[in-house]
Amino acid sequence: MRLLFYRKLVTEAKTVVAPAHPAPATYRSSMNIKRSTKKVLPPLAAQADDQKLLQQVIDYYHQTLKQSSGALDYLASRGLKSAELIDTFKLGYANRTLAYRLPEKQYKAGKEIRTQLQNIGLLRKSGHEHFNGSIVVPVMDENGLITEAYGRKILGSRLRKGTPQHLYLSGPHVGVWNPQCLKASDEIIVCEALIDAMTFWVHGFRNVTSSYGTQGFTDDHLAAFKQHDIKRALIAYDRDETGNTAAEVLATLLNKNGIDAFRILLPKGYGRK
Repeated sequence: MRLLFYRKLVTEAKTVVAPAHPAPATYRSSMNIKRSTKKVLPPLAAQADDQKLLQQVIDYYHQTLKQSSGALDYLASRGLKSAELIDTFKLGYANRTLAYRLPEKQYKAGKEIRTQLQNIGLLRKSGHEHFNGSIVVPVMDENGLITEAYGRKILGSRLRKGTPQHLYLSGPHVGVWNPQCLKASDEIIVCEALIDAMTFWVHGFRNVTSSYGTQGFTDDHLAAFKQHDIKRALIAYDRDETGNTAAEVLATLLNKNGIDAFRILLPKGYGRK
C-alpha cells in the first residue's frame, strides 16, 4: 500500500401604513415609526414533491442564516464567514422558525406537509425541526438536486450533555459534496468533515470534498472518483487515533481502485468537531 505523507496545511418590507397626508420626518421620529427592510416570505408550497419541498426549506434556511448574527458569528469563529462560500454552497441556519412558513397544523394541508417533512427528515415526530440550532450544509449534485444535508450545532459544549453536535437526514448518505471540483482536477483533497472541507475551500483549495465522518466514505464517493478519473487523493483526516486508522483504511481502498493515496499531516489536535 502506498500511503505517503505530505506536510501541507491549508491553515415588506413591513411598510408602515401612511396616514392620508405623509407624516413629516419629525413626526415619524417622535412616534418611533420605522420602515423595516425585512421581507415576508411566502408559505411553503403545499403538495410539492419531496425534492421541491426540500429545496424550499434549504432556501429558507439560507435566508435565515444571512439574518442571524449568532450563526454568522459561529462561521466567523471557524474562519468560514465568506459570502462566496455561503452563496456557492447555499449554507443555512435552522432556528425554529420553519413552522411560520407552514399551514396551521389543525388543517389538512398543515398535517400533510408536516408528515412529508417528517418523511424527508427535516421534522421530527415531535414536530421540532431536526436541524434546530445548526448551520445547515446541503449536499447538491451537479444539477442542483439536494441528496443529503448536514447540520452542525453552533452552541457546541454549551448544549446539554449528550446532545449530538452533528446531524444528517435520515437514511444512508447519498451524494458527494462539491462534485464540480472532480471535473477540474485529477487530484482531490478528502476531509473527514464538511467543516474541514469548507476551511480548505475558503483558503483557495477548491479541489476538496468530504466524507461523512471517518466511517463515511461511501460507494458514491468512490464511484464519482472513478467516473472523473481521479488519479490522486490527499487524505486530510484528523491526526488522532480514529483519524489515522480511518485514513489507512481509506488509502487501502483507493489504492485497490487505482487511485494513489497520500496523507496531509494536519497539526496534532487540529479540528474542533
